[in-house]
Amino acid sequence: MTYLFINIGNFHPVLVHMPIGILMFAFVLEIYQRIRPSENLGNSIKLALGLGVLSAFSAIGTGLLLESNGAYDAELLFRHKWMAIVLTLISIGIFFAKDTKKPLFAKLYFPLFITVNIMLVLAGHWGGSMTHGEGFLTKASTSNTNNIANVDEAIVYHDIIQPILDAKCVSCHNTKKAEGNLLMTSQAELLIGGDTGNPLDSLVDLGMPLMAHRVALPLEDEEHMPPKGKVQLTSNEIALLNWWLENKNCFECKTADLNRNKKIQGYLNDLEEDTSTRSLLAKSLEPAPETWLSNLDALGTSIYPLKEGSPLYIVHLANKKDLTEASFELLEEYSEHVVELNLGNSNFSDSIVSVLSSFENLTKLQLQNTAITDNGVQEVTKLDNLESLNLYGTAITNAALEGIKALPKLTDLYLWQTEITMEAVSNYMTANPSTKVHTLDMDMFGATELLPPTIVADNYFIKDDVKVEITYPFDDTDIYYTLDGSEPDSTSTRYTNPLTITGTTNLKAITFKEGWGISETALAYFKKSTINFAGVTLINPPNEKFYSQGGKTLIDLKRGSTNFVDGNWLGYEGSHFNATFELDENKEISSVSVGSMSAPGSWIFFPVGFTIRISNDGKNFRTLHTEDLGQPDPSSDITLKFFDLNFPTTKAKFVRVEVKSILKNPSWHQNPGGNSWLFVDEIVIN
Repeated sequence: MTYLFINIGNFHPVLVHMPIGILMFAFVLEIYQRIRPSENLGNSIKLALGLGVLSAFSAIGTGLLLESNGAYDAELLFRHKWMAIVLTLISIGIFFAKDTKKPLFAKLYFPLFITVNIMLVLAGHWGGSMTHGEGFLTKASTSNTNNIANVDEAIVYHDIIQPILDAKCVSCHNTKKAEGNLLMTSQAELLIGGDTGNPLDSLVDLGMPLMAHRVALPLEDEEHMPPKGKVQLTSNEIALLNWWLENKNCFECKTADLNRNKKIQGYLNDLEEDTSTRSLLAKSLEPAPETWLSNLDALGTSIYPLKEGSPLYIVHLANKKDLTEASFELLEEYSEHVVELNLGNSNFSDSIVSVLSSFENLTKLQLQNTAITDNGVQEVTKLDNLESLNLYGTAITNAALEGIKALPKLTDLYLWQTEITMEAVSNYMTANPSTKVHTLDMDMFGATELLPPTIVADNYFIKDDVKVEITYPFDDTDIYYTLDGSEPDSTSTRYTNPLTITGTTNLKAITFKEGWGISETALAYFKKSTINFAGVTLINPPNEKFYSQGGKTLIDLKRGSTNFVDGNWLGYEGSHFNATFELDENKEISSVSVGSMSAPGSWIFFPVGFTIRISNDGKNFRTLHTEDLGQPDPSSDITLKFFDLNFPTTKAKFVRVEVKSILKNPSWHQNPGGNSWLFVDEIVIN
């Protein structure tokens, strides 16, 4: 019976919001009545007061039952409980005083109504503090990420693990509220443990610490931590937590003291405070006006932000042969926002190099295969924020290096196929050790590990066949590959001649050298496309920022890249994708493939389902195939993927494809509940 009562008490968090909403609504009606006396709302106000009182009784009753579990701070519980009881009693008095003719009650009615609303706020504040941690309603929204000056010198527990626990666990495991009698606010409290023991101890039957086990459980499991409905740990946080536990949960160790792989090092690097030039510029600038961006687009100037919402922009003027000083006039209006400028293979030369002085915030400049000379480079050396400079294939000489030495932040310098001698490069590198100089000889023969091979093809969509080459700059290495998606090794097929691929293929390749092992895997996905289209109708248009070429984007046989602003994606914010494809004639079809992207850090997620409908007249559609993929697993990886939907062969003239979005960021995301994005780049019907 006690267990039943406690379960009924668990409805308190649901019921407690009813009196708050109803009584505040009654107060709003009362204010409106006083502003507009001609409106007769007296009965409505009294009804709302009556419902508010009844709901308050249900909230108090369930609250008294929930009180018995003993997981709440006694002082906060006392304040919350008695404030709720007193405001309920006053609400009863207001209910009866509403229509009273006694002068005293009529005089007290409105002041008491104001008092009840103030008490509602206080009771809610103390209730929130019990549930979510003290100061829940008043604390500022802050983040403890990206604030470590030097991650290698960080104390792992103090600087990395405890902030994760503070953000995701301490609200339920603190001195004011201790679920399971477990406190997680300090090392000493963690080691004491709770009702189920020390969360850091490895359990024989689990083969892992209890903390790692609870975090890894499915979200629907009652023992999953944090519980469903709370902000979940990100995949990065879970990986870092497990890494610390695997290293015997050392409380005093620095990051540099513990073994870590490349993935963990990447997660650690994400925690380091970003003091880069671009980060500092982004904090100091507001986004440029949309009209400026639109005007540039109308002129044919390719410009896009570093990432969604960033005030910093990348400008591409590569391959243009008609550049003049006038070509930069519109860009100069907000030149401080431009941090990357690609002028490669254009007619840019010394005659117009003076325009660069307006772009003082440039961090990357590409001048490869232009007519720039030593004289022009002198103008470039005035760009104090420049970090990367590409002069590949230009006529610059040793004299240019004297000016380049003046660039204080330069980290990467590209000098392939210039007139600069290797001796001059060597002298420059000795004098400027912080700058990496990229030349053909040094980049090819300075490798300390095998790099993956390069897969080269004219297209990744196949009408008839496509020729594929797999290349590597060294002749003394072997290349091995597979065509079925399996991981290649030195026993796989050895590459000797270009491949001819005629159908859908998942190509993976590695390089191998005796004594060096194998490289990481290079991969390319080739998709067969046998059907031609008469047109595409977007039933649900994409967000205007990611409209690209509209429906043509889906059938242009161009894959989007991991850079989702590359112009090859249709993006949908908080909505599903729905489009109708008209085939060039009535044809047999047996599959639909949908290209999509997942980048949770940018709020982009893979689809969670698909529906395929077909028609012969474009008006009457019938459902042919549905598929439900379920909710996405926690991840921070940026991934491209084709979803292949297969069904029995059938004839159709029109194919309607609905791609279902998750719509809202999942509970494990850093911003749960925010509008998520769905990106689609290519749809292939076979």
